[in-house]
Amino acid sequence: NGITGKLDYLKELGIDVIWLSPVYKSPNDDNGYDISDYRKIMKEFGSMEDFDRLLAEAHVRNIRIIMDLVVNHTSDEHAWFVESRKSRENPYRDFYIWKEGKDGKEPNNWGSWFGGSAWQYDETTDMYYLHIFSKKQPDLNWDNEALKTEFEQIVQFWLDLGVDGFRLDAVKEFYSGADDKNIAVLTWFNDMVKSKKEDAYLVGEAWNDYNVYAKYYQSGMDSFFDFTFADKDGIIADTVKGINGASAYGKSLVNTQELYVSYSDTYIDAPFYTNHDMARSAGYYSGDYSEAQTKLGNAMNLLMSGSAFLYYGEELGMKGSGKDENKRAPMYWSTDADAMGMCNGPKDMDDIKMKYGSLEEQENDGNSIYNFVKQTIALRNEYPVIARGKVAFDEGISDDTVCVIRKTCDEGQLTLVFNTSEKAQTVDFRKSALGATEDRKYPLQIAGELLTGTEAAVLDEEQLTIPAYSVVVLE
Repeated sequence: NGITGKLDYLKELGIDVIWLSPVYKSPNDDNGYDISDYRKIMKEFGSMEDFDRLLAEAHVRNIRIIMDLVVNHTSDEHAWFVESRKSRENPYRDFYIWKEGKDGKEPNNWGSWFGGSAWQYDETTDMYYLHIFSKKQPDLNWDNEALKTEFEQIVQFWLDLGVDGFRLDAVKEFYSGADDKNIAVLTWFNDMVKSKKEDAYLVGEAWNDYNVYAKYYQSGMDSFFDFTFADKDGIIADTVKGINGASAYGKSLVNTQELYVSYSDTYIDAPFYTNHDMARSAGYYSGDYSEAQTKLGNAMNLLMSGSAFLYYGEELGMKGSGKDENKRAPMYWSTDADAMGMCNGPKDMDDIKMKYGSLEEQENDGNSIYNFVKQTIALRNEYPVIARGKVAFDEGISDDTVCVIRKTCDEGQLTLVFNTSEKAQTVDFRKSALGATEDRKYPLQIAGELLTGTEAAVLDEEQLTIPAYSVVVLE
């Protein structure tokens, strides 16, 4: 109900899809990623009737809902696993991965993401079960056809309710270290879902190097999160901090684009800047220009082609780092803890002093991070070529401080100029490497500008002066 009550806020911000982290029934020992029943709602979130209302109210506003579907593991409290551990002959036994020990020890020395062995001894049947994550999250066995049938029915259940798609968690761990097998599972899942709802949107989490997760596009899945650009040491943050020159951003956009299309000509990139597993971006920058850098980093994410994701609170420059609980602090609507929409954070969260103001403080400040992000999304929504365009990097007029890219698709063509330095820069389009061809679109006019200071951009014939830490869109 809290989310439903904030749908108008999201609509005004320009959001058209919401990805919900797991809201299924769960003992909630791991932020809902330990699911005990895929067809029920966690009591902390309310009831199925509350979910139906959220879905209906979102659709009225043309906002779609995608569910976070965890198919790598379940909670050890799920009925499948409760049955599985009863005996070696139980029909649910093969829903999970069981092995004999070796010389009184676990089957092999695989490590868990949570530390220690990935095998847990179960004395009832004198065998070990696999858990790549917590021991309370036993891994599912994707060699089992009966398991696939169960998930087909689960997918049908949510699609029948009106859900618009799914985010698949930890897709590279179905068969850890075996990309081809993971891709085969995703191919089956994609085909199964699209046969039921052709326009369902599917995005996968394959936390790895882009040369690895690019291969996963062979599955036919719409999107995979673009980890290369995200996090405190990703391409965006390193470019804004000056560790990389500005040109590195443009080159990376083209390189990843060429790599992804080599695996799928229907891929939709899924850029993101931070998520619930990462420190928030306001903490990436310090010094006199930290607010401007926080704004610019958000713009560099939201102006990428594909389906750009924004982690709640980034539009306010929220802080949060260290343990997971800190990264999942409650949305900073107000400094008043009793204000509408305010809620408690995770129980082990530290007391976090936010660097920038609450929404209440920022929304009427035209120079706030909130209004900068809102303007960025509005620009993205106004020009479909920003999301859909093929990127060309203009190396002739880009350097360590300025990155110039051109985006082209059926809806038109735009040029985007990024200044990642603390000083105004001048770009001479007469030197453009892209302008030498017959489709030359210069001179241009300013379609939009995203400024982090008080100076405006100036276009004098074919020379653009762009202020520090700003973006100018030309058409």
